[in-house]
Amino acid sequence: MRALRFHGYQDIRIDDIVEPAIKPGHVKIKNAWCGICGSGHEFAGTIAELAPDVSDLAIGNKVAVFPIITDGTCHWCEQESYGLCPNWGFLGYSGLGGGMAEYIVVERKAVHKVPDHVPLDVAALVEPLAVGWHAVRMAKPVPEDCCLVLGAGPIGLAVIHALVAHDIKNIIVSEPSALRASQARQAGATHVLSPRDIDIATFVRENSPHNAGAHNVYECAGIPAAFQAALGSVRGRGMVINVAIYENAILEIPNPNALNRHQITIIGSNTYTRVEFQEVIDAIADGRIKNPETMITGRLPLEKAIDDGFGKLLAGVEGHVKILVTPASSPGEA
Repeated sequence: MRALRFHGYQDIRIDDIVEPAIKPGHVKIKNAWCGICGSGHEFAGTIAELAPDVSDLAIGNKVAVFPIITDGTCHWCEQESYGLCPNWGFLGYSGLGGGMAEYIVVERKAVHKVPDHVPLDVAALVEPLAVGWHAVRMAKPVPEDCCLVLGAGPIGLAVIHALVAHDIKNIIVSEPSALRASQARQAGATHVLSPRDIDIATFVRENSPHNAGAHNVYECAGIPAAFQAALGSVRGRGMVINVAIYENAILEIPNPNALNRHQITIIGSNTYTRVEFQEVIDAIADGRIKNPETMITGRLPLEKAIDDGFGKLLAGVEGHVKILVTPASSPGEA
């Protein structure tokens, strides 16, 4: 079968590899779509084969795959805090096959059935949407809260979709890219601003209850300026939720006493639980997550994924948010 595989730095190739065989307690999936996130773990497809001891699913069922792999034995796995497991990883990036191959065999517990009316390209968005869903669940906002999202890339958009699904009425988004700003509006943001044109902290204070700032700030940009904007925008007793991954050190905090005086909470949000993964599927199915397909800005066959997918995203080409790749032999199979 064909598989897109990582061989080294900027070395991605389409290889012919042995099709995986079914084994007890496992499910064989024909992959339909996989989102580009550098690791091949955002994917959905249909069941192609079942082990004899798996009786609660059927061949042809649409499914999304819970991609986190762990040792399953440590304290953190027992708590479903999978990102804290010392041996955690993702299907694809960490081995065991991934979504950029024609087939994958996974444990039954990793398979989440998707309703027939949900398209498989949308089902491939469950994983990034679950990251945003988890971040919102951690902060526990209520509809009256003012929430600020810094950055409207795939994860920022996932946070916006989750906030809308939780009936938050005042969602302010900071995003300099015109495309991603448009995506934020489509996702349901109340105000979308460019930090190049306006002071975000001032706007947030002027447009929040009692002019006090945001109850929750979701930092999804991963740059020092965004972190500083988060601290400047959050209200007393508010919360900054760090969802982004940083490539470099962030700047020092100019006034660290503000954290103490204003009783600000800073938390990190990482991955999601199996329950939250299923909650996202349910929210897509019943319409609480509205039009998630607007996140998709490209759909490519496997042979075009290297140049037109990874290449353009790595080069920062304007015009893309989430590119999906199908390993199907023909477009009609996806």
